[in-house]
Amino acid sequence: MSKFTNILKKDIKELVTLELIVPLLIMVVLFSFIGNLVSSETKKAMAPQNIVVLDYDNSNLSTNLMNELKQGNLIPETPSVKNMQSAIDYAKEKGIKVVIEIPKGFEDSIFNLKQPEVNIYSVMNGLSITSLSQPSMVRNVFQLLNDSISSEFIKQKFANVSPEIVKNPIKTKDFVILNKTVAEVSPEIVSQAFMSQNIFIPMILVFVILYSSQMLASLIALEKQNKTLETLLTVPIQRPLIVVSKMLSSGIVTLIISVLYLFGMKNYMGGISGGEIGSTQYSGVLQKLGLTFTSQSFILLGISTFLAILAALAVTTILAVYVEDVKGAQAMLTPLMVLLMIPYFITLFTDPNTLSLPLKIFIYAIPFSHPFLASQNLLFGRVSFVIYGILYESIFSIVCVMIATKIFSSDKILTAKVKWGKLFKSR
Repeated sequence: MSKFTNILKKDIKELVTLELIVPLLIMVVLFSFIGNLVSSETKKAMAPQNIVVLDYDNSNLSTNLMNELKQGNLIPETPSVKNMQSAIDYAKEKGIKVVIEIPKGFEDSIFNLKQPEVNIYSVMNGLSITSLSQPSMVRNVFQLLNDSISSEFIKQKFANVSPEIVKNPIKTKDFVILNKTVAEVSPEIVSQAFMSQNIFIPMILVFVILYSSQMLASLIALEKQNKTLETLLTVPIQRPLIVVSKMLSSGIVTLIISVLYLFGMKNYMGGISGGEIGSTQYSGVLQKLGLTFTSQSFILLGISTFLAILAALAVTTILAVYVEDVKGAQAMLTPLMVLLMIPYFITLFTDPNTLSLPLKIFIYAIPFSHPFLASQNLLFGRVSFVIYGILYESIFSIVCVMIATKIFSSDKILTAKVKWGKLFKSR
């Protein structure tokens, strides 16, 4: 066992290099910095914003509009200027992003149903959150004012009828049925709730598999390139343990990297969304419909994810046999990347259960599809699909590990190579 531990330590030391640590730390710091920057910009955009209002009407209704703007977190300024160009120049000088022009006869036109036009000028010098948010806030205020005025017109015309009935003669109510549970909620809300809680599972899995596979392939390629693999194979230790050591070392290093990656991503997404990853704003919806993970669900999801990573590392070990140097490691992993990306994108945009039978068989035949599907199947009570997937992943991983062990037990690990020239000539 001590010999295996020494080999494992050696593999980890070869993987954890300065070239690996420095870019990783830079990435974590960069994600955190961007997240904090976006968060500060968002807070700045939500703070009260100054706007310029050029009021040519000076009526009670235009005064009400000013009050509505204040309620909408906007601070109207009415500079003593004679024309719109002067107002725009004033806004540019003060760094104000929006100028509103209220025409003369604004109030009279409204009450005479002539629909006056209010011009909204957006002073843009970039595409920051602040510059884009202020015009949107102004339009929201006008939408509220339009709604209020139209309601008054309706009350005058239909004295005994609610304005809401006139505006919306047909009222709809959404329900979602899940198993035996019925909840008064729209399917869009349920979809958003599910995505907010589970969108990062496939992203993290893709990252872990790709990163660990690249590290394992590079490790084997580096040993072949430096001729240290020949020495390693002469050590009195069983060949399967050598395979397990390389797979385990890559998995351990990738796990540490994933934790740091998630830390930086958490700060980044927290700055963008204004909250934590997996926001709890929809948790009530999920709990009401029973779309929550139990302890058994977490265990099954963890097993499925672990077996997918194990299968990927086993396949990588087989592919790495044909790698001659570190440069060729990336190209040799192309088949693995393709098999990983296919289920990732398909499960992201569609439900595999609705696909045709041949395509469904193809998706389920890829071992990496099962952890992508596991969370959805577990939440919707399709536990048997997850268990069958775990059994298939286990068989696939065992077979691949046996193949990798057999290759390491032969001279093929030292002599195998892809003859690209002959391959292309044969075509």
